[in-house]
Parts: sequence; C-alpha cells; structure tokens
Amino acid sequence: MMVALLQIGRLSGRLYCDGKRIYLEHAAEEIVRAVTPYLDKPLVYKTQEWRGKERVTGEAVAEPGTMEHFSALVLHYLPFRAGVRVACVWPRADEDD
Repeated sequence: MMVALLQIGRLSGRLYCDGKRIYLEHAAEEIVRAVTPYLDKPLVYKTQEWRGKERVTGEAVAEPGTMEHFSALVLHYLPFRAGVRVACVWPRADEDD
C-alpha cells in the first residue's frame, strides 16, 4: 500500500492506494473537491525514453485503481492540474501482512 500526504495551504489529507482502489482519508473538504474528479477516470501522461542516442516521447494511459494511476496522480495531475501539493509519499505495510 502506498500513502501520499496532500496539502493545500495549511489543510492536509492522505491519499491511499492498495493496488485495487485509490481513496482519500482524513482530508479537508478543499482537498476532496480538488482530487475527486481525477480518482475514477483514466489519466493520460507523457512518457519519454532513450533508444540509442534518440529520445522518444509518447503518451500512456493509467487506468483507475492501479499503482500507475496513483503515480500519475501524485507526479502529474495533483500538483499541476488540481493545485494540491504532494508533501511526501511512502509505503505502508498492510495490517494483514
């Protein structure tokens, strides 16, 4: 499970991803309003890689509920489109492990 600490000004909340779903907990209403539109829709983000000496760019689609979707949220969508600061991200061991 991955956890991200989200902030807008002095307000905060946590975004969780367990590999099956992504959800908010203990989040201020402003954060809920900013993040909710991105939780249940596929996210398109740009990719780039080097093939030999040439940089190749493209696009990828992250499906909701996946770790790829969580990564697209915290790296691309929340800071730059939703105006939500991602203060830190860390793994959390599940209670049943």
